[in-house]
Amino acid sequence: MKKDNPKLKNLPRFLKKHFWLWPLMNISRNSVIIPMFISRSKLWRMTGCHIGKGVRIGLDVYYDLDHADMIHVEDDVWIASRSLLLCHRRDMSVYYKDERYNDLPYIIKPIWLKKGCCVSMGAFIMPGVTVGEGAVVGAGALVTKDVPAWTVVAGCPAKVVKTLTERPQHE
Repeated sequence: MKKDNPKLKNLPRFLKKHFWLWPLMNISRNSVIIPMFISRSKLWRMTGCHIGKGVRIGLDVYYDLDHADMIHVEDDVWIASRSLLLCHRRDMSVYYKDERYNDLPYIIKPIWLKKGCCVSMGAFIMPGVTVGEGAVVGAGALVTKDVPAWTVVAGCPAKVVKTLTERPQHE
């Protein structure tokens, strides 16, 4: 018969449920022992994220651990260091003067990073955002709306600064 660890017995159920995930997240986020960009995608899969083939994840990337199953990263995506992927935020549309911020409900929506896109260093991807195929999110951008395929977005909030075209054919 399996005995509960006495140190874990008095922890809240939420912490017991996610107790093993926190060390994995910290390893996947900060470890320089594991080779750069290689094993982080495997660790993200273990925490519930949907990760495609050839995904590269930099150091110190934060993601929504409680909603990891809502993060969808397709093949050949690059996520640079210090980026943040969030699947939840407070619903500010129902926030009024003299009310408690902590009483606000959450908006919870999935994130989709489509094939071949790139999230540059320090970018924030907010809930419900889809970054289109081949799109590039500039460094430090705050992405609150969908990013069209084959575009470059930058700024806070992110706006399209360039539409990518096909390489010209030389005759």
